[in-house]
Amino acid sequence: MAINFLNTVNFNQNSIEKPRIENQPNDAAAGTGVIGQIYFDTTSDTLKQYVSNDGTGNAGWIEVGTTSGVETVTTTDGTYINLTPNAPTAGNVTVTADLSAADGTSDATTRFLSKDNTWDVVTGITVGKATASVLGTVKLFSDTVQTVAGTAVSTTAARTYGIQFNAADQMVVNVPWTDTNVVTYTLPVTAGVVSPGAPTTGKITLTGSDGNNDVVTFTGTTNRIDVAGNAGTSAITVDLTDDVTIVNDLTVGGELVVSGTGTSSFAGPLNMTTKKLLNVGTGTAGTDGVNLAQVELLVAGVGVFQGSYNAATNAPALSGASNVALDLGDYFVVSVAGNNGGYFPSLEPGDFIFANQAIAASSSPAVSVYTVVQADANIAGAGATDGATQKGVAGFDSANFDVSSNGWVQLNSQRNPYGRKQSLNNTAPSSRAVSGGVTTFTIDLANAALFGTGTLSQNVTVEVTDGVAPFETVYAHINRSGSASMTVAFSGTIASDLYQVLLTHV
Repeated sequence: MAINFLNTVNFNQNSIEKPRIENQPNDAAAGTGVIGQIYFDTTSDTLKQYVSNDGTGNAGWIEVGTTSGVETVTTTDGTYINLTPNAPTAGNVTVTADLSAADGTSDATTRFLSKDNTWDVVTGITVGKATASVLGTVKLFSDTVQTVAGTAVSTTAARTYGIQFNAADQMVVNVPWTDTNVVTYTLPVTAGVVSPGAPTTGKITLTGSDGNNDVVTFTGTTNRIDVAGNAGTSAITVDLTDDVTIVNDLTVGGELVVSGTGTSSFAGPLNMTTKKLLNVGTGTAGTDGVNLAQVELLVAGVGVFQGSYNAATNAPALSGASNVALDLGDYFVVSVAGNNGGYFPSLEPGDFIFANQAIAASSSPAVSVYTVVQADANIAGAGATDGATQKGVAGFDSANFDVSSNGWVQLNSQRNPYGRKQSLNNTAPSSRAVSGGVTTFTIDLANAALFGTGTLSQNVTVEVTDGVAPFETVYAHINRSGSASMTVAFSGTIASDLYQVLLTHV
């Protein structure tokens, strides 16, 4: 099904990629065209155009290029080139060219065509080929050529570096060999020298049979690893230092027991991986951890329900010079609606008031020391911001929203509250005019049947479709003014109600 374009399409000098011309089997199937229309004739494999004069004085279809392209081909042979066909030929012509070197002379087989376009004879040239090759000696790096019989190479004979060929025409890679004695070592152990504040060490002295002594030193790490060498037992002991610093993570697979009076510090968080801390001492400083007994003692009597609150009369007194004392977490439930003379926001029965800190009696506390939770079913309001808008019960326009029995609200998926449909006719809000071969429909978008007063055409999108099934999308020229006026223009004379527009206000 083709897409209908009902006005001229301007591609603004952009390319059309991979187009295909309309295919028809003959002129009758292509029908009567307009001047300049083209189609491809699949029977004759030709591209045809519709012209005002097809050669008979009548408009009709002719092959593209019939009056301006090559009609016939005629070839003429040259001296040494034979071309076929020689007779004038029309239609699809294949030209064949053959070289003809014979020119009637008796010695045609020994000549060649030279640059000056004459036939010349080759003389005074003897062509031969090499019948033997010479093998030489190849030496790489070595100053002397060494002969090694077969493939066996001595493992002790002195040789120089290099790659060479031996007498058996084999390539040999020479590697020098030096027969040396093996050096043996004894391993006596001695204590390392301990400097104040330096890591401890232990040493092994390697006494070589060649008379050289080499020392291997095992060095510990300050506050981490202690190394000690014992000459009497020939042992090197590796242990933790008295005060240990773990640079990165410490993972304990079993129980971690802390004893003594020393202090353990952690530069990062202590991850208990859901395990308990046992036998925690009683904290005394503000930064100390506490045990469960301390926690239970601290929270005893805190966060207790204090009864109902009359928000109209401020009873019991939560504000003013005679306010009651409260602990952190104490709360009231509103029983009578009100706002305590503007001290609180509008409260209704069921709302909660929490003390978010300890409040002393008769201290005239600010409203900021309370946290208000409006838990009742208030009527939802409208506001400029989230914080300034009353939350609560609300109703929804069924034309725009779907609400489930569980209260789930969604925009109605079948309707567009900002969309309208208008037939292109000569009845308000649409008007029709024909001029200069163009039919123009003007739509008043500010009409009450569409979007009403204040509408600007620049804020309205439009799609043009057929007025009847299958309601195909067609393409016309759309023009928007600076007001509520929109025009839809078609080439030719278009009757009313043939097309409609789908409008969306954004």
